[in-house]
Amino acid sequence: MADLMKEQAAQGIPPHWQSYVTVADADASAATAKKAGGTVLAEPFDVMDVGRMAVVADPTGAVIALWQAKNHIGAELVNEPGTLTWTELISPDVPKAAKFYKALFGWDSETSEGPPMTYTEFKLDDQSIAGAMAPPMEGIPPNWGVYFAVDDTDKTIAEATKRGATVLNGPIDIPVGRFAVLMDPQGAVFSVIKLSNPM
Repeated sequence: MADLMKEQAAQGIPPHWQSYVTVADADASAATAKKAGGTVLAEPFDVMDVGRMAVVADPTGAVIALWQAKNHIGAELVNEPGTLTWTELISPDVPKAAKFYKALFGWDSETSEGPPMTYTEFKLDDQSIAGAMAPPMEGIPPNWGVYFAVDDTDKTIAEATKRGATVLNGPIDIPVGRFAVLMDPQGAVFSVIKLSNPM
């Protein structure tokens, strides 16, 4: 893992939060990603005895990791303050990306037309598991963003900025809660949200 991080730094890849999706077989999933039009950025490799992983980019350029669990399944606590609650794809071609993720993970997609935007939800067995949208402004590259649940969005912003974070957007009220987009002192972007109704 450390070698992968060094390689990313050498390639000029900025600090970021990496989203992982659990798969039954990392090697088979990496092969499927290639067939579906994606690019394998890191071929499958073992992470000690905790799992096996690969890193792929979808056809629109967003990067996601494949995780075949052994002794570590991944995040077991979610949707609680301080934990991961949502992931969201930013892509210039959401329909193209959706076709890729359907082939790779079996995700269905359901799109709602705005205003204020067109938004797609990825679903597995009718359960919403992630979202997708076009870049809200110019200059945002394809990426998978992460949202962390918080008790109070405004207080979290205040605490984060005291510790060197930068507010990129928000706070903004949306139907599911109040959120903001932040950048940590190392340059990694993430979002925080106080959910109106806990998931």
